[in-house]
Amino acid sequence: MIKLIILGCFVAWMFIRKLSKSKPDSIWRLKLRRLTRYLMLGAVAWFVVIAFGSVKYQIYTDKIYTYKSKVQTVFAWEENRLLPIKALAKPVLLSLDYQTSFPMSQATEKSLSKQYPYEPRFQGISKFLGTLLLLVWLTAYLSRHRHTDKRWQEAVASDTKAGYRDFLTWARSNPLRRAHCTGMLKKADIAMQSIDQRGRLKLEMYRKGWAERGLNAEFLDMLHKVIKAGHSQISIKAAHMPCTKTAAEIEDINMLVSGWSGLDPQLFMQRYYANRKARAERKAEPDAFEAQLLKTPEHLRFTYPEPHVAGRLLEKQLASVLNQGKKRFLGDELLQFTPHSEIGLKQPEVRLEFSYMQSLNAQQGNRASGVWTGELKHKTITMGDTQYPGGNMLWLVFGLVFEWRLIIDGVEVNKGEYKCYPDSNICNVSRPTKQNMPEKAEIERHIFDVVALSNISSLFAQMMGISEEKINQHTIELSNQTAFEAKRQTQASNQLADKLEDALRGEALDELIKSSGEELYKQNKEMVDAVIRDYIVNHGDTDTVLMVIDLLGEAAPELAASLLQIIGGSDE
Repeated sequence: MIKLIILGCFVAWMFIRKLSKSKPDSIWRLKLRRLTRYLMLGAVAWFVVIAFGSVKYQIYTDKIYTYKSKVQTVFAWEENRLLPIKALAKPVLLSLDYQTSFPMSQATEKSLSKQYPYEPRFQGISKFLGTLLLLVWLTAYLSRHRHTDKRWQEAVASDTKAGYRDFLTWARSNPLRRAHCTGMLKKADIAMQSIDQRGRLKLEMYRKGWAERGLNAEFLDMLHKVIKAGHSQISIKAAHMPCTKTAAEIEDINMLVSGWSGLDPQLFMQRYYANRKARAERKAEPDAFEAQLLKTPEHLRFTYPEPHVAGRLLEKQLASVLNQGKKRFLGDELLQFTPHSEIGLKQPEVRLEFSYMQSLNAQQGNRASGVWTGELKHKTITMGDTQYPGGNMLWLVFGLVFEWRLIIDGVEVNKGEYKCYPDSNICNVSRPTKQNMPEKAEIERHIFDVVALSNISSLFAQMMGISEEKINQHTIELSNQTAFEAKRQTQASNQLADKLEDALRGEALDELIKSSGEELYKQNKEMVDAVIRDYIVNHGDTDTVLMVIDLLGEAAPELAASLLQIIGGSDE
């Protein structure tokens, strides 16, 4: 019987062990393994209590015997502590204080054993304590693990390093909890390594896919170089291109418009308005643009923000767009683009430096930069706390020329130059329309933000290998079926990207480490090529519109809602 019980326990343990390994991350498998450990601990505790407890006797006091004519004794059975059965019980003569046992002759032992047979009985305090300890362990299991399991499930569901770090911080917050979560701590470390390795492999897959199409994706190469160098943060620095002359020293208004208008935006607007007004007044009949321009009051002539403000806004937009691209092609864990203004005093080890210059009155394909005019349909408006008359507005829809260089550990490893033109459909949402507006400087920052985002989206597409000519032929039509098609393509692309991620997520860490991006590209070539093809077709349009909606914020909730309705999804 004992052998059958031991064999049954061993078979049950093997079954639970195999079951728990089939789906190691399943919460019920974790519960089974944990319950098994607690049962074993309870059994050990029970074993210790019984094995080292006091000696137990079955005592018969019907008759007193004298041992060697000196000591008065009674007959008793000395039980085995671990297994109180007749086969292991020993007949003895026991002193009346029950402290000392004495042997007896075989004849006496045989006679007394027959007269006073061993009777199986309840084990008393030892069994009670063992049962009590086991119940205590089970109670601890049921009460303590509900919160632990919830925290672990949240970390697994997030599938992010941040989620696992939160769990590790919580689990290591006290010694008992740390001991209690030992297995989970190891799993969390492995999960974070897997997330990093998945990101590396995903990047290599996309690099291989872009190379197969003959496209030079400088952005993907940039990510590869930074990760290979062992860094996890890239500082974004944006500054206007230097000029030996100030805006006041430049006499040619066309040169001022085409390049240096951002260095002294207030003076530029004054000189630009005066120049166009003088030209219009020399004509017998001004053209439509000049007629509107002449009607724009000074408070409705919106220019650029000051250079230091524009630089910070560009850094923020560059970081936002590059992080969005990084999330799509690498993941959100290995690397982060951060505006230089948020770095602090510490010198960054990796810098992506942009020198920029605005351009106006230029056109390429379906995109153009220029000075826009329009009518504000309110007789009076409020800007800040001041009331003004309404009228025609003038604002700048500029292009951007970027020169950039990537510096890793003080060494320039890559550089490039891109010319970008804004998408008029996107820039149109920057137009002020409300009767109650913020201060003029805030409006100028908002216009700059939206127009800059359109330019930076063009920059990113060029960094992904799409030609400038092709980008300039492409615009986002928010008011017709093109927007819905972009939405459909993006949804299909996201579904394929999720499938790729799931395929990598299902691999164990050691298998991921053995894999190469080229092998995985061959295995998933159809899906990777489809993701790349969809991105090339729609240039990340939906991502751009969602970022514009985020920029609009509370300034234009109706417009933001209408854009969301067109493209679907969420702006979060």
